[in-house]
Amino acid sequence: MGSVIGSFLAEAGVEVVLVDISKPIVDAIRSDGLVIVDMEGNERLIKIAATTDPNTLGMVDLLIVFVKCYHTETAVRSALPVLGSGSIVLSLQNGWGNAARISRIVGPERVLLGVSYHSATVLGLGRVRHGGEGPTYLGELDGQASERAKKVANLLSGAGLRCPSFDRSFARDLVKTGT
Repeated sequence: MGSVIGSFLAEAGVEVVLVDISKPIVDAIRSDGLVIVDMEGNERLIKIAATTDPNTLGMVDLLIVFVKCYHTETAVRSALPVLGSGSIVLSLQNGWGNAARISRIVGPERVLLGVSYHSATVLGLGRVRHGGEGPTYLGELDGQASERAKKVANLLSGAGLRCPSFDRSFARDLVKTGT
């Protein structure tokens, strides 16, 4: 999913760096680019930066977390050096408790929580099938509307991802269910 969302952002001109612990995946993306295969089998080749070491990035404005829930704490801890005082950490992961895990590490004031109805399957090193499209919802942990949530939603929308206007009830429901 990180590759799919990252590809949309990169194609829209946003500076994106994919971070993965797998050196072979990163090496394939660096040398050959990222290939996204759509539902009809059409391929898009995206030149995008990738690294195994988040410490090489400098400060980031937005960190989108897309790891399996049992890797959340390790992934976020490894990314701490790239988070500045105004950095936003957006979890679009599946699974329970991601917001609480991330909040304990970076503080709840930095966290946005969401869900995306896109789907993806890894086909090989640097090759991903984008198997389904749908909206992406995000919001603050307390369910309040915020300018930063709107800013991130606008960034995703501007990249061609459907990210409807902020919905307070959706954000509250995400927090209540522990997603």
